[in-house]
Amino acid sequence: MDDAHHQLFSPAQLIARACASLEFGSSLLTQAATDLSSATALLNHSITPRPQQSKRRSLRIADPKSQTQRQTKKPTVSPYFPEPEKKPKKKPVPGPTISPFFPEPFSRERPPPGLSFELQTPEFGLIQERICESLFALVVQAILWNKTKGTAARPILWKLLCTYPTPEALASADPLAVQEIIRVLGLQERRAQCLVKLANVWVAAPPCPTRRYGRRDYPKKGDGRNVKDRELLAPDDEREGWEIGHLPGVGEYALDSYRIFGRDRLRRLQDAEGVEPEWKRVVPSDKELAPYVKFKWSQEGWEYDILTGIKRKLL
Repeated sequence: MDDAHHQLFSPAQLIARACASLEFGSSLLTQAATDLSSATALLNHSITPRPQQSKRRSLRIADPKSQTQRQTKKPTVSPYFPEPEKKPKKKPVPGPTISPFFPEPFSRERPPPGLSFELQTPEFGLIQERICESLFALVVQAILWNKTKGTAARPILWKLLCTYPTPEALASADPLAVQEIIRVLGLQERRAQCLVKLANVWVAAPPCPTRRYGRRDYPKKGDGRNVKDRELLAPDDEREGWEIGHLPGVGEYALDSYRIFGRDRLRRLQDAEGVEPEWKRVVPSDKELAPYVKFKWSQEGWEYDILTGIKRKLL
């Protein structure tokens, strides 16, 4: 029937009719779009946005009474075990001051009871500075320090000097008793015999300014070849000799230590005007004596070479 209906119109009429239908449909679509836009605008206008609120942290102020109660609350006591007794606190005992030059905390220790001489205040931190008032202590110290660390030998030195404060006391000592004192250092049998023998020689011929004894290969190897070892030199003998050179157990370290810390005292030349101090003529090889001599030279404005003994004036 549609085909019969369309046959009543010409092609031109059909095209015109189609165009009219399209134009009408376009106007309807335009109107629909306008209506949708208006409706959307009205909806947006009618809806009011909810303002955002910033979150705030609440600050709680602690009640001081509750804190005090917490702090003062006593610990719960067990009904099965008694409360332990409080031990009295021990007062700290002041220890020795550490030397600024050597990590050995004994440079300013309290003098042990029983010493027969007064300990001196050191300026460098060596044990010899403390015991330089006693020549006997200087020599005993050198023997104990042989092949031994100073921190281990120091308390043994004090015990030995307090037990046998004089050469006479050590000379009459039982070597076995001396061994017990120095046992922790090792070589106790040989060292004990050496110490007792040294004390006996000391009592028989005490070191004095008028007696010098020759020593071969000292101060340097090859020196003293014109004297016999431990030969007693006459007062007017120009050959080199040393007041403790006859004592058993006295080697290079003991002689250097004696010359630096004890020889001027023995000869009563300490701080004497016009006399060069003995330490200025010593070139020690010991790891502690050499820095000490370097320190002494620096106090007088000189830079000292430990290896060669050569010095130059500091600018």
